Amino acid sequence: MPKEELKKRLEDRIDKPSPQEVILRLNRFDYEESKINLYDYVLKNDDLEKTVQIIETIIGNEQRMEKK
Repeated sequence: MPKEELKKRLEDRIDKPSPQEVILRLNRFDYEESKINLYDYVLKNDDLEKTVQIIETIIGNEQRMEKK
């Protein structure tokens, strides 16, 4: 999710976060983006059913790898 989209989502929430919370979340976004290459998997959770299927596939693949 692009940073501007995150900012818009935060600002459009019914339970609006404080400006400080928005800044904190946006800074966290930058931090997480800077570490993305450290992870084996990165998921974009924009479709719950699809994301669950991907997670199930990852778990199955990892379990098969452990058995080898």
